[in-house]
Amino acid sequence: MPTVAQSLKFAILLFVLGSCASKKAFFAVPPASAYQKSVDRVKEVSTLNIPIEIPLAEVEKKINAELGTVLFEDNSLDNNGGDNLILKVTKRQALQIEPKGGNLFNIKLPVNIFAKAGYKIEKFGVSVAKYEDTQFDIDLNFLTRLSINPNWTVSTSTTPNGYKWVSEPKVKIGFFEIPITTIIEKIMDRELPNVVKTVDSEVAKINLKPQVETAWRAVQEPFLINEAYQAWLKVTPRDVMMSPLSAKGNNVRVSVGMSAVTETILGSKPAGAVMAQVPALRIQEKMDEKFEVGMITEIPWPQLKKIAMEQTGGKTYEFSEGKRKITVEDIEVYGQGEDIIVATVLSGALNGKVYLKGKPYYDAASTSLKIKDLDYELDTKNKLFKTADWLAHGKFLKMMEPYFSVSVAAQLEEGKKLIRENLVGNKLNKNISLSGKLNELNPQNIYVTPNGIQAVIIARGKLDVVVAGF
Repeated sequence: MPTVAQSLKFAILLFVLGSCASKKAFFAVPPASAYQKSVDRVKEVSTLNIPIEIPLAEVEKKINAELGTVLFEDNSLDNNGGDNLILKVTKRQALQIEPKGGNLFNIKLPVNIFAKAGYKIEKFGVSVAKYEDTQFDIDLNFLTRLSINPNWTVSTSTTPNGYKWVSEPKVKIGFFEIPITTIIEKIMDRELPNVVKTVDSEVAKINLKPQVETAWRAVQEPFLINEAYQAWLKVTPRDVMMSPLSAKGNNVRVSVGMSAVTETILGSKPAGAVMAQVPALRIQEKMDEKFEVGMITEIPWPQLKKIAMEQTGGKTYEFSEGKRKITVEDIEVYGQGEDIIVATVLSGALNGKVYLKGKPYYDAASTSLKIKDLDYELDTKNKLFKTADWLAHGKFLKMMEPYFSVSVAAQLEEGKKLIRENLVGNKLNKNISLSGKLNELNPQNIYVTPNGIQAVIIARGKLDVVVAGF
C-alpha cells in the first residue's frame, strides 16, 4: 500500500502531465498561397455627351447676308400686263428668328416697300398718265422646323405664315384712292417662296460634323486621372447618336451622345485609340447620360495585419465558461485565390497556429473592405475537432471577423476628388474641354493580389465634352 508521500508525488505527476498535455503545441498544414492577377485596367461602357449650341444670332447673320438689302424690284410700269406699278422691297430691319417650342421657330422679316402707282390712258392718240409714290412697312412671317440629316447637316422646312401690315399702302390721285393692297399681297404671295428658298439653302450650309469629328478625335487621347496610382482614362468611342434639335434660350441646342468604352489603366500612358472615322449618325429621342470610370483602391497586407493586430493582439478570449483561455500573439495574412488566409498564433489553452479563411468584400454602408464567411481552413478544422473541440465551433470566428475591416472612405474620396479635378475644365485642346461630375460609387470586383486586396469601385456620373465655337 503506497504511503502518503508516494500518493502526493503521484498526484503532482498527474497534474504536471495534464498541464503538459494542455500546453501541447498545435500543428496544422499551412494553406498554400495563390494569387489572382493584379488588376491593371477596368473597362466600362459609357456615354459621353457633346452638347452643341448654335447661336440663333449666327444663323440670322448668315441668312441676312445672303438675302441682301433689296429683296425684290420691279422698275417697269408696263410689265405684268401693264399693271402701272413700280415696286421695290427692301429689308427694313434684319431678319429675326424666335423659338416657338421644340424644333419649331418663327421667322420675322420686316420690310419696307416703295411703290409707284397710278394710271395711264391712251385714246385717240392722246396719252394721259398720272402716278404717285408711296412707302409702307410690312412684316413677313414664316414658320420653320429644324432637323438634322444623316450627313450631319441641318435642314429646315419653311413655310410662309402670313404678313402683318405695319402701315397700309395708299395712293391718292386727285379725289381718287387707288387700292393697291390686293396687288401687293399677290406679289408678296408670289415672291415669298424665294425668301423661303434662301432661308432653307443658308441653313443647309450648317454642318455639325467638323465639331463632332474634333471631339471624336480629342477624347481618344488618354489622360491622367490619378497621379498616385498612375491611373489613365482611355476612351474608345464606337457609336454616335444625336437627339433632335431644339431651342434653348437664344440658341439651337443638340445633344450628341458618344457611346464609348472607358478604361481605367494603371501604369505608363497607354496608346490612344485609332478610330479616326466618325460613324453614321443615329437619331435617338432620349440618350443615356451614364458615364462610368473605374477607381482602384488597394489595402496592402501589412496594413491589414496592423489593423487586425491593433484590435486583437495580446487579447485573451475565454471558452468553456472561463475554464479555457487563449491569447492572440500574432497574425499573418495572405491570399489564396479569391480568399484571404489569416494565420493566427495562439497561446494558452492551445499553443500553435490556426488558419482561418474568408472572402473579402466591399461594404458600401461603411465604405470599408471587410471579410465575410470566416471559417477554419479544412486541415485546421479537422485537427481542432480531434484535439481542441471547444475551439472548433464558431465563437472564436465570430469574435475575429469584425476585426478585419479597413475603411477606404478617405482613399475613395481622394480618388473622386482627383477624377473630378481632371474632368472639370480639363482642356484636351484649344477647342475641346471636359465638364464632368460623379454622383455615386458602386462596388465592382475584389482582387486578392500578391501586394494586398484590390477593390474596383465604379464611379458613376456624367461627362460633357464641350466644343467651343460654332
